Amino acid sequence: MITGNGSHIHLIEAQQEFEELCSKWRSEKFLAIDTEFIRTNTFYPKLGLLQIADTNNCYLIDPLCISEWSPFAQLLNLDIEFCIHSCSEDLNLLHTSISVMPREIFDSQLAAAFLGLGYSLSYQGLVKLLLGEEIPKDETRSDWLKRPLTDTQLQYAANDVSYLLALREALWEQLKSKDVLQWFEEECVSQTNLATEIENEESWKISYTMISNAWKLDDGSLSRLREICYWRELKAREKNKPKNWIAKDNDLFNIASIKQDLGTFSSADLESITFSDRRFIGRYGDEILNLLNNPSMQQICIDRSLLNFPLRPAYENN
Repeated sequence: MITGNGSHIHLIEAQQEFEELCSKWRSEKFLAIDTEFIRTNTFYPKLGLLQIADTNNCYLIDPLCISEWSPFAQLLNLDIEFCIHSCSEDLNLLHTSISVMPREIFDSQLAAAFLGLGYSLSYQGLVKLLLGEEIPKDETRSDWLKRPLTDTQLQYAANDVSYLLALREALWEQLKSKDVLQWFEEECVSQTNLATEIENEESWKISYTMISNAWKLDDGSLSRLREICYWRELKAREKNKPKNWIAKDNDLFNIASIKQDLGTFSSADLESITFSDRRFIGRYGDEILNLLNNPSMQQICIDRSLLNFPLRPAYENN
């Protein structure tokens, strides 16, 4: 089986073969990388397939057959540039599922944005634009954890990575000629740092700043929003469920907005809210009340500059 651009496809289902490839790849300057995963009912995505491509071959590594990832972690820490498209989800997946992170990346979607070719341009769109090739998207929502994988899935996964090195070559030349290569490389470093930072507990403590209407709240309500958003981050990871399955943004905003003149929040305060899921109070009501009535809540410092304020109409600035 070969990809649309002639790369040979190899399915790797043995630990020893994977380790031999990791040793072989150590001499490469550039490798392409992509992942396929499932994230329908969990907080953390589940890795279904890892794709690596060199100049002539595309390797599809079945993670369900790999028990030891340290040879791959060592490979990613070498002076090898890993070409990737729209890196954020893939990097987060690698970090949370197998505890690895490439030292150096080249994000083709980011490069296209730097060159003015389009913001958030799809892989298929960029391949067509720069290489003139059409790539089907028929397996985008496939079940990558079901075995055996079909030939159609394998072909799709291989095509998803096999054009990246050619894209990198074309984009790198343009980045250099337009004198934006250094800025682009700095942003790629920022992306790898950001992917690691997502699992830094300190970053969860400012998750309240992502609530779109948080700017409407006074400091006391913002303190409550901060704590219950942090609680949701912890709870979602503890249960490995999507954050919106724990509580939706609007539910948290409404809790934080409760006005309590008597100084103590009660179950009646929560019952005055219409929650997206009416089971919320039964599941988490006691935990939320403990948070709201914690004396330390009054000592929390809020930085309003972190909030997403609405943009003012242009005419107001004239």
